[in-house]
Amino acid sequence: MDEELTNDDHLRALAALEAVVQNKDGALEVLAGGAHERPLAALLAAYGQHTLHRVLLAAFGIEATMTHDGTGQRVEELNGDPMARIVFLLTDSLHHQAVLAGDDLVTAKRIGGSILLAIHAFTHADNQDALTLLHALRNEALRAG
Repeated sequence: MDEELTNDDHLRALAALEAVVQNKDGALEVLAGGAHERPLAALLAAYGQHTLHRVLLAAFGIEATMTHDGTGQRVEELNGDPMARIVFLLTDSLHHQAVLAGDDLVTAKRIGGSILLAIHAFTHADNQDALTLLHALRNEALRAG
């Protein structure tokens, strides 16, 4: 189940993913957060799960306006799909890595890299395309905030 992410969480995660794409470790250090913020590895794992689940919903045509029966049928198809099950396994694995990582930024960076690779698997985006996508997601988060 998706963890609740605030608008600030979305923005921080997107900034961290941009830093991963651009290989800016100094930016990751700044984004590591303080005592009252979720560790960056845990935030990225939660954001990755949220984003990849949204990608799966879109890929399977599951929308909020669908009938109960229509949604049920599509969710059954999603749950039976090997690629979807691999995505669920990946996001679960990222959460386990994050728990072990704590405040370790090297692991947070690797989690971010895994999320970007998973997004690439669906979109075929290169690093420049990934930055464009991340900027669009940041603009969406800013409009929602």
